[in-house]
Amino acid sequence: MDYGKAFAISAAGMGVERTRVEVAAANLANANVALGADGQGYQPMRVVVRNGAAPAAFGRHVEGALAAPLASIVPGSGTVRTAFEPGHPLADARGFVSYPAVDPATEMVTLMGAMRSYEANVAAMNVTRALAQKTLEIGGKS
Repeated sequence: MDYGKAFAISAAGMGVERTRVEVAAANLANANVALGADGQGYQPMRVVVRNGAAPAAFGRHVEGALAAPLASIVPGSGTVRTAFEPGHPLADARGFVSYPAVDPATEMVTLMGAMRSYEANVAAMNVTRALAQKTLEIGGKS
C-alpha cells in the first residue's frame, strides 16, 4: 500500500491553508493603512484554489490532488472604505480618508476556517502515519 499519496494530499492541503492564513493576515495588517491621494496603496488579496483534475472518476481526482493544487493569489474586490478624519494628512478636501476594502470580520472567519482545515489535514496525516506504523508492527510479528 502506498501511504505516500495520502501524505502528499494532506501536505498539499496544508500548503493551501497556509497560503490562506498568510493572505488573510496581510489583509488584516494593512486594513487601516490609508490610501494615497491618488488612490494608490494596499490592494486586498484573496486566494483562489483550482484543482488540476478534470471532473471524472474518483481515482483521477486523487491523482489530480497529488499534482499540487493551483492556489493563486488574486486581487480582492470591493469598494474603498472611507472615514471622516479631517485632521489626517491624507484627507481629501472634504476631510475623508480612503482605506483598502478589507472587512476584518471576513478576514477573521477566513483565518478560523483555514486553521480548522489545516488541523483536519494534520489529523489525516497523523491517521495515515498511525496506519503505516500499525502495518509495520503487524508485518514485524509474522
